[in-house]
Amino acid sequence: MRFTAAASALMLTVPGCSGDGEKPDGRKPAGGGPVSEKPIASEPMEHEDGPAHVDLLAVDRTAQDTVTVRLRIVNDGQRRLRLLTALKDMAPNSPGSELANGIALVDGVGDKVYYPMTTSTGSCLCSDVTNVEVAPGKPQELYAVYADPRTTRVTLSVPDTVQFADVPIGVGQAPPAPGQSVDPAKVSLGQPNVRSLVNSSESAVQDVDDDDNDRTMRLSADVLFAYDKAVLTSKASGVLRGVAQQIDRSRGDTIKIDGYTDNTGTDAVNQPLSEQRAQAMQDALKSLVTRQGLTFQSAGHGSQNPVAKNDDESGRKRNRRVTVAFAKPPEPQTTAPSAGPAFRWSGEGRLPVLATARPNFHADGNTTIEGADNLRFDVNSLHRESSGLVTLVWTVTDIGAQDQMIGGSFDKWLSLEYPGATTTSGAGLVDRVGQMRYWPSRDGQGVCVCSSTSEAVYATQILHPKSSVTYSGVYKPPVALSRMDVQISWFAEKIDVGGVPVR
Repeated sequence: MRFTAAASALMLTVPGCSGDGEKPDGRKPAGGGPVSEKPIASEPMEHEDGPAHVDLLAVDRTAQDTVTVRLRIVNDGQRRLRLLTALKDMAPNSPGSELANGIALVDGVGDKVYYPMTTSTGSCLCSDVTNVEVAPGKPQELYAVYADPRTTRVTLSVPDTVQFADVPIGVGQAPPAPGQSVDPAKVSLGQPNVRSLVNSSESAVQDVDDDDNDRTMRLSADVLFAYDKAVLTSKASGVLRGVAQQIDRSRGDTIKIDGYTDNTGTDAVNQPLSEQRAQAMQDALKSLVTRQGLTFQSAGHGSQNPVAKNDDESGRKRNRRVTVAFAKPPEPQTTAPSAGPAFRWSGEGRLPVLATARPNFHADGNTTIEGADNLRFDVNSLHRESSGLVTLVWTVTDIGAQDQMIGGSFDKWLSLEYPGATTTSGAGLVDRVGQMRYWPSRDGQGVCVCSSTSEAVYATQILHPKSSVTYSGVYKPPVALSRMDVQISWFAEKIDVGGVPVR
């Protein structure tokens, strides 16, 4: 999207320039520039131009029920730090890649993600970074304005940066940020830019997506039915009873059931098979659900709308499914246990290490995991907020003697649910007892609330010997879980970092 000169004048702009250089191994706070204002918190930014960090300066309520966020990006490296597209919203077809419109507030209580607002004429209330490059050792201040989430604490998600977890919103009406050229008190605001927060989990039997209103359960057709059949198996009984109990606890009155197949065979076979399986599920759930006045709707879609690639059996298995969608049941009235402080970056010394893994060998004990045998994985923090959100911070270090390509290595690579750029969506939290895996949350347009590994936002692509990169992600597992395993995808492999306390 290209802005007019008048619209661009509303944005914060800084003259741009260019440069190059080598990314150093260490990372320390910058020594130059106006950085005297003490930040609320700081987090590392993993930019391919070199080490940097982000200072959070303010999260304050402002006029017209808005919240203004002020940030300071500090270049800790030796080459110029390009901001063009580095902070953009990664949602499909999202306009304004030259804007800092990808900085988001995450509300774990309301299960919402807030993106910067626009004026009624479509101008983003956020910084314009079109020609902004931050010189070595220098800072650059940015701002963004949001609809007020009406909660006391949020998580701030900045592209290429470890999430700022458990951030309090300032009380009272704060003035606009210094350098902020759009005062939310003096413009006509557009509609709030708010998306649902989708929290995902999966087991061998089912995948569950919860947003702020609805629950969608994807049940494995291989468990429910025999091959190429539409008659429910004996294994399906326990699964269906569990689904029926959740429907009984929900408050909505419409239950949608959709059948899908993989892409093997023809539409002449797949379409009627998916319809028959959806109908069989509907009939079974009607007999199990005790709540009255419900409307059931079933449909079959053949091999349409895959949730995984059909390139191999693992992906095809996920695509053979029946989906049941209904209003999300009320959460149990359980308060998240008190936890320790959220992860904060100090800029000095090694990061804390709660668990570590050296993936030298494949599970068969005979072959190395290709590409990962010279990497070390450390879990630095697993923090639960009072809202129930859990932030995972982890670091990968090249302990070998050669460069290692890491861009795209940690994506949930079999999934089609995360559009756009590659991310660390393959870093999961595992409950071994309950046999459930929890994936990073995403917004309603599929953008992962986790680190990006994409060139589209200048994320680090290559790890040099003895250097590290730190990633993070936001999750929402049950509050009763006080210890979880961290499992990180490395292409088709899984790297287990071990059990980690949630605190």
